[in-house]
Amino acid sequence: MAEGPNPVDPVVADLEQEVTCGICHDRYQEPKLLPCCHYYCKQCILTLSSRYQPNQPFPCPDCREPTLLPDNNPDRLPTAFFINRMKALHSRMEKAHGKLETTCEVCSGGKATAFCRQCVNFICEKCVESHQRMKAVFATHIVSTLDELKQGGVKELTFENLPPPKCDDHEELKKIFCFDCNKLICRDCIVIEHAGHNYEFVKKAAPATRKKLTEHLSPLKNLLPDLSTAVNQVKGTKQKIQAQKELTERQVNAKFQELHDILDRCKVRVLRESSALADSKMEKLTVQEKGLDLSLGTAQSLIDFVERTLENASDEELITMQEQVVSRIDAEVLKRGKEAANPDPVEKDDFGVEVFVCEDLKKLCENNVRVYDGKVDPAKCTVEGDGARTAEIDKPNNFSILVECNTQLKHPTIQVVLKSLVDQSSQQLQAVPVRGGVYSVEYTPRIRGRHHLLISVDDQPIPGSPFSMFIKIPPTKLDKPVKVITGINNPRYMAFNSLEELIVTDGSGDVLVFDKKGKQIQIFSKSKHGVDNIYGMAVDKEDNIYVCDCSKHCVYKFNKRGDLLKRFGTKGSGPKELNWPRGIAVAGDQVFVCDQDNHRVQVLTTELEPVKQIGSKGTGNRHFNHPEDVAVDNEQMMYVTDYGNHRVQVLTMDGRFIHSIGKKGSGQGDLSDPYGVCVTGFVYVAEDSNNRVLVFTKDGQFVTSFGNGHITDLYGVAVDSDGFVYVRSQESVVIF
Repeated sequence: MAEGPNPVDPVVADLEQEVTCGICHDRYQEPKLLPCCHYYCKQCILTLSSRYQPNQPFPCPDCREPTLLPDNNPDRLPTAFFINRMKALHSRMEKAHGKLETTCEVCSGGKATAFCRQCVNFICEKCVESHQRMKAVFATHIVSTLDELKQGGVKELTFENLPPPKCDDHEELKKIFCFDCNKLICRDCIVIEHAGHNYEFVKKAAPATRKKLTEHLSPLKNLLPDLSTAVNQVKGTKQKIQAQKELTERQVNAKFQELHDILDRCKVRVLRESSALADSKMEKLTVQEKGLDLSLGTAQSLIDFVERTLENASDEELITMQEQVVSRIDAEVLKRGKEAANPDPVEKDDFGVEVFVCEDLKKLCENNVRVYDGKVDPAKCTVEGDGARTAEIDKPNNFSILVECNTQLKHPTIQVVLKSLVDQSSQQLQAVPVRGGVYSVEYTPRIRGRHHLLISVDDQPIPGSPFSMFIKIPPTKLDKPVKVITGINNPRYMAFNSLEELIVTDGSGDVLVFDKKGKQIQIFSKSKHGVDNIYGMAVDKEDNIYVCDCSKHCVYKFNKRGDLLKRFGTKGSGPKELNWPRGIAVAGDQVFVCDQDNHRVQVLTTELEPVKQIGSKGTGNRHFNHPEDVAVDNEQMMYVTDYGNHRVQVLTMDGRFIHSIGKKGSGQGDLSDPYGVCVTGFVYVAEDSNNRVLVFTKDGQFVTSFGNGHITDLYGVAVDSDGFVYVRSQESVVIF
């Protein structure tokens, strides 16, 4: 009796799937890693991106995440080295399982019968005898037969004994990872190219990297049960609605069977409305289900990727990709956490049919038979339209919304109020009925800034009310001042406290506080504490105020009432000394001070205890020439105006260089003697020499400039929560 084909070993089958591209369905050729942590052949990525306009993002085929190909060149993407290793591992597994004929990889003289884990080669009987005979050379080598390989699986064929790669420039092993440059280097590279950089041996840094990735993976794993529950709940609700739809159809058919032709027209209409209501509900649920399925699949795919990487990637590969993977995991936890926290279906299975049989049946049945959706319930009312959303809108144009109630039988009282959070003014808006249960509201906000749209039905707020809006002017439109605060003696730097009150340092050594309307409400006088020549100023989450006194070479910490809490620094260049401190910023429990004449940034605790110093004098990365001001964004990135080098340096909070913004000049995007810096969604830089404020994206792309002709003698710049930009100009603060 003939034997059937050998069953495919599950290990080989799994590896076959692992090394197969999801686009071309062939073995990976030059696999590249996308920012979303999915990988494909280089040519497949290039073909996929070519379907879109240059410099336009294309969706990942797996998770649909938008991806921008750097310079339209897939070579700029990181190589998925571990996939190449998996291909080699798959080839070895095929040899071990007899799918490929195997010859000795040492002498190439005979059929391979065993595998040496230390040599990482298939060897023949003679080479096995050599291993056994030359014990002094091969004493630590482990030789396994092909049958043992089949039983041992992948672990018998791993590459954990391979040495690190060699440096192309120095022929030394690349055992060290440079965190500043994000690359593997050798010992010679440290002396020649990476002196002063932050680096560590791979073997020492790899355990911490594995631990960090594992810890970041935990919250994403925790979302899986909630996402699965949400998907199941949506599917269950869809099934109930489908069952209710079918029941409704049977009821309608039974009632209208007796009415024959008189009610045929009415029956068709009722069925259409019933079906439309059910289909509308299921359409919304289908959209929700697809979104949750995609979220679940994306989360699981990312977890699978990281776990495979932790299991199969080498230390060098793992530590090289850690920053990208951690960033991707954090982004998924933030994005998918909102979905997991709200698992309820967007629709409920709550509708039916009412039939009123009137005496004059022919005339009245069409008017009294309708699909209903329950009584008026504010919790079931919905709002549609761009005019009711938590979003940013570019300009205060006319908006309209539709308020839909869950009934056509009752006329509820609709009340809509638009309230400005800038000046607390309110607009009472009119709701106009447009069809059964649907009301239209149109309005135009009077001023830019934050607004609340309050909507109630029968004196009860509907879900989502108040809706938040933010009417903003894009940076490209900030060309003319909207307000000026005068009467300040040589204002310098500015910040806002938790009440959105403006705090300003002035040339007299005083600290002034203004309310949202520009009225001075408080002053911290220099005479009280002997401060002299203050410039930089920052506020922490407790509304404590930190100021830099240049002449006395120190930093003061005041509470919000102006009482002195701490003082740090004397003139000098030591760890506890400052030389002409200027700008200052607070982020969490750390304080960053521009130690100008020491050409560095001093890092302190909020109790003004020294932590470390970042930078030294020079023109390279992490070098400064009279740093003027510093700001920290909500992504924990530090922006320092490098005054003498005519640029803004962007670093991590621990001092690792990321990139720089600007270069010397007076053209668009150029900087000359930058002073103040403020970071929100954009980077605002006050440039003294050209009397203007420049706006950049966080990655350094020039957006616009404004202020030339309206401001002179700049120092500080600040942006409030409503998007208004405050700039120092001679004896006033100009607001754009």
